Amino acid sequence: MLIFVLQTLADILAGGTSLTSTEQIDFSHPGNRREEGAGPTLNLYIFDIRESKQVQHSGRQVERKLTRALQPATVNWAPAWFDVSLLLTAWDRTALGEHHFISEALAVLLRHRTLEEEFLVPELRGYGNLNMTVALEPPIEIGSLWSALNVPLRSALYLTVTIPFEPQPTPVPLVWERIFNLRNQLSRDSDSLVLTRRVAIAGIVKSAVTNLPLVATEVAVRGTEKSILTTKEGLFFFEDLHLGNYVLTLNHPGYLPQNVNALVDNQSNTFKEIFLTPE
Repeated sequence: MLIFVLQTLADILAGGTSLTSTEQIDFSHPGNRREEGAGPTLNLYIFDIRESKQVQHSGRQVERKLTRALQPATVNWAPAWFDVSLLLTAWDRTALGEHHFISEALAVLLRHRTLEEEFLVPELRGYGNLNMTVALEPPIEIGSLWSALNVPLRSALYLTVTIPFEPQPTPVPLVWERIFNLRNQLSRDSDSLVLTRRVAIAGIVKSAVTNLPLVATEVAVRGTEKSILTTKEGLFFFEDLHLGNYVLTLNHPGYLPQNVNALVDNQSNTFKEIFLTPE
C-alpha cells in the first residue's frame, strides 16, 4: 500500500506542477540529494507510519461452511487504517527555484486534501476517498525529525495520508494441526528415516554439552494434563491444542529443569530445538 500512496501523490504532483514527469520525483532519503545539475526535483519521503486514531476499524467476519470433509472456516478482518506521514522537499540549483516548486506543490495538494477515488491508483480504490492533511505539524517534533534525518532544516511540506491495510483472509481449522517432516540425521544409514506427524507443537531435546538427543525427558504443557517423554531420537509431539501461547516444562535426571515458550497459531510452524544444561 505504501508504494501505491507514493505513486498516487507522484502522479498528482507531476501533473499539477511545472514538472514534466514523475521521474523528477525522488522517494529516497532526503539526505541522498541528486547530483548538481540534475534539474528540479521533488523529494517525497515516508518517515512515519502509525495506526489512525480518527478512522474506526474493528471487527471480523467469519465464514464457516460445515461439510463432512470438515473444511476450515475463513475469518475476514476489516481493513486496518494507518496514517502515513510524508516529507515533501524541493531541490533545485537556486533557493528561489526550490521555493517556486514548493509553492506549486502546496497549491496543487491543497486542491486535493481529500484524495478522490478517480485520482487514486487502482490498488487504492474501493475504499472511498482518502483523507490527506497538508502542511500541518508532523507527528514527530520538527526539530527532532530533521535531527533524526541528519539533514539541515529546509523548507518542506508535511503530508499525512490515511490509507487502509486489508489483512488477508485467515483459514481457521476446526481442529488445529500442523504437519512436521522430521529427518533423523543421526542415522548412519544412507536411507535416513523421514517421520511425518500432524501435531500442534513439536521439538527435540538435546544435551547442551554433547549436542546428543536426551531420551525420556519429561515434557509437559503447563496448565494442561498433557505430558510426554521424548523418544530415543529426543523428539516430542503434542496434538489437539487450541490456538494460543503455551509454556513447556522440561525435566531430565541430572539436568537443570527448563521452561520453553511455544506459540500455536495459524502462521508459525516453529520446530523447537531445546538444549538442557547438566547440573
